[in-house]
Parts: sequence; C-alpha cells; structure tokens
Amino acid sequence: MERSLDILVVHGFAVREGRDKWACCYEIRLAVIGGPLLYRGELHGRHHPSEAAAIVAARAIGEAEASRHLETARALFVALSRR
Repeated sequence: MERSLDILVVHGFAVREGRDKWACCYEIRLAVIGGPLLYRGELHGRHHPSEAAAIVAARAIGEAEASRHLETARALFVALSRR
C-alpha cells in the first residue's frame, strides 16, 4: 500500500462462486488496534485461476477504494487519537 495510506489497513479475501469464478472481497479499517470498519466491498463473478490470484485482485481493488476514502480516514484517525 502507498506510504500515504499507512493509517488504513486493507484486508482482501475471496469467496468461490463457481469454476474459476470468485467474489473479490475487501475490508478497509483504520490502522489502530481494534480499528473500526470503514468500508466493505465485493465484486462478484471475477475470473481468476486460483483463490490466491483472487485475493491479490481483492487487495488491489481495496487499496484503490481506500485511496478514495483517505480524507475521511484521516479525520477519524485524528478524532480517535485525541480521546
């Protein structure tokens, strides 16, 4: 993940939907212990040769989505650190 996204954690995983078809799923959380879930997404019916390939794709998709939510995450991170 980009250095500027260090305040976020992206977890990618895959769920089998059929032969060579996977749902690429991801979660974006703040990078603090017990960080709250900011976003969960999934793309269905993606063709990948293996579960590992689908997980790599899910993580890449999640990182692209995380970059769109970066300003919101920064504001939440600052608010949580001031508690």
